[in-house]
Amino acid sequence: MPGHKAPEAIRRDEILRAAYRVAARDRLGGLTIRAVATEAGVSSGLLLFHFESKDGLLVDLLDWMLAHTIVAGELHRRPPSDAQPVQWLLAVVERDLAHLLKQRERVELFYDYWVLGTRHPVIRRLIRRALHRYRDAFRPAAHAIIAAYPERYRGVSADDLAGVCAAFIEGCATQTILDPTRFDAVRAMATLQALVLPPAAVVS
Repeated sequence: MPGHKAPEAIRRDEILRAAYRVAARDRLGGLTIRAVATEAGVSSGLLLFHFESKDGLLVDLLDWMLAHTIVAGELHRRPPSDAQPVQWLLAVVERDLAHLLKQRERVELFYDYWVLGTRHPVIRRLIRRALHRYRDAFRPAAHAIIAAYPERYRGVSADDLAGVCAAFIEGCATQTILDPTRFDAVRAMATLQALVLPPAAVVS
């Protein structure tokens, strides 16, 4: 019956949130049906009703997690007509980097899933789709930048520039996990500014 759909959707979301807490605490190796059911305060049977198997839970948790990280955040639309496109794009990257630093648990789990994806086609496909969507979201701003500075970006396509922006964020994510004590977000942004801004526009 239609009236049952909303409560079931709410319960499903509650279970996914419980699964995230378990995975954040015990990593993917500790993500068992029993552990998640206990965390969610439901029976193992009810959990399996919603997700069918541990593999189904793993896949749906990844899908849920990707919807709550920067890769599925607000699309990076074309800059407003009164904005400097390069400065606007740098502000978007800086915003995403700030969000990234607040989501360390999710970044760590994302890399756990990345490793799992090397032998799990569905997980690999979900990750690729999310990363492609994130890269593509930079394309409108990249188009505006290249149109505003055609000489400076001669031979650079919007896809190239969008890919570099996404790769910068992804590289920062890797550093926050592998070398957190040495990673400096302020210095990273200053370096990016020096690379993409015209010399006279670089803030000292």
